Amino acid sequence: MTLLAGDIGGTKTLLRCIGENGATIIEERYESSAYGTFDDLLREFLARAPGSIDAACFAVAGPVLGGRAEVTNVGWTIEEAALRRAFPIGRVSLINDFYGIALGVPLLTAGDLLSLHEGKRDRDAPIGILGAGTGLGEAIVTRHGDLYHVLPSEGGHQDFAPQDEEQARLFLHLHKQLGHVSWERVVSGMGLTSIHTFLGGDELSPAEIAERADAGDPRAEHAFEIFVDAYGAEAGNMALRVLARGGIYLAGGIAAKNIDRFTDGRFVEAFLRKGRFRDLVETIPVDLILNENVGLIGAAEGARRAAQESPLPPPG
Repeated sequence: MTLLAGDIGGTKTLLRCIGENGATIIEERYESSAYGTFDDLLREFLARAPGSIDAACFAVAGPVLGGRAEVTNVGWTIEEAALRRAFPIGRVSLINDFYGIALGVPLLTAGDLLSLHEGKRDRDAPIGILGAGTGLGEAIVTRHGDLYHVLPSEGGHQDFAPQDEEQARLFLHLHKQLGHVSWERVVSGMGLTSIHTFLGGDELSPAEIAERADAGDPRAEHAFEIFVDAYGAEAGNMALRVLARGGIYLAGGIAAKNIDRFTDGRFVEAFLRKGRFRDLVETIPVDLILNENVGLIGAAEGARRAAQESPLPPPG
């Protein structure tokens, strides 16, 4: 059985062809903007693949509706049925990129993770996943026997709850601009930028704010403190929301690129700050995902599951 997994974004696309026993046959990284369509990119990759593909799963940065997805940053439209007609692939599955991350999390090993809070893991209990990047992705994973199921969530768009007086002023600042203030408006790349401007700084990218913070700029450092505190609070909310005794996992580039700011105790203290339920939250482990290919691992799992479904008739 030959499988194909893909992690497709507006900046980069990762493709992996997988053979028997899960061995990688070919893996390539592409700059998405270098190709007019996803078909062009896939055709180049498959020219090196060994014959037909039994099943493929592509995790796409964007909504997937009715087997169709759009990668807006590069103007690609991807459709399951069209890919089956155009390429020798038995089954094609499109999933959202955060869904792919959620599928990949249960397959990670200890070396893929950095423990922020040990807790006491129950491997049969639900898992909560949060990922602050461009936005704030959230998902829940539940275990049924040997199989993990993903429950998608738009929890990042729930109402932001300030944790102190300064965050209350931040809320009012954003509410005046936006009308509705979600967690994503604070715990994301755009959120970090908003926090920095709220503190009187220039409108900088998250990377620029990180550079200034690393150089000792007090305003940038404080922006990160507020950001990490809010991130920890929402992670604690997720822990309580689904009783995530299987653990809370942090995905997304901001945490992975700023590890020191998540290991100094601030994040965990905000996570645990749940009043009467602090003792309960203390039992829930928190891990930061270090493996940047977690979405590709999840897409490979999606391809494996697709291959086990009943065969489809040849495309017409």
